[in-house]
Amino acid sequence: MSFFWGLVAWRIANCAGSSRTICEVRSLLSAIGLSLDVVGAVALVVGIFRPTRPLVTGYAYAPDDAARDSAFGVVGATLLVAGFVLQSLSYFGVSVECSTATTVGSSIGALVVAIAYALVAFEATHRLVFDRRREEGLRKWNMDYPLNRRRGLWFWRPPDDS
Repeated sequence: MSFFWGLVAWRIANCAGSSRTICEVRSLLSAIGLSLDVVGAVALVVGIFRPTRPLVTGYAYAPDDAARDSAFGVVGATLLVAGFVLQSLSYFGVSVECSTATTVGSSIGALVVAIAYALVAFEATHRLVFDRRREEGLRKWNMDYPLNRRRGLWFWRPPDDS
């Protein structure tokens, strides 16, 4: 633990000794990791604070709600972990120093890629969990959950079979 605090003190000393008031983030991996963390955190916050829906008759926890919770959790957690790993690499000596313009451009590119990943991973996870929970309801309790109640991503949804 003292190694970590030594790195923090060294970084503060290097920033304090510079003529700038704010130290720039020049590590490309840290900037990309921060972009991934932002998208992951937004996904978790949206998943946690989404509005509640009325219960469906016979279900205490509807398949669509379970699928949405799972999808937000998978997307948010994977992006946060990837972002934290990229940011921590600089503490282990793996760092790519670039100009500010390159770092900002890479950060914006990582943000776009992270949003695209979030949309695709959300839809895939939602589809898998929804289908699994719906089959479980049919098999155990002979309860059919209507396919038109599956929301997923509203603007990117294949037509339902029913």
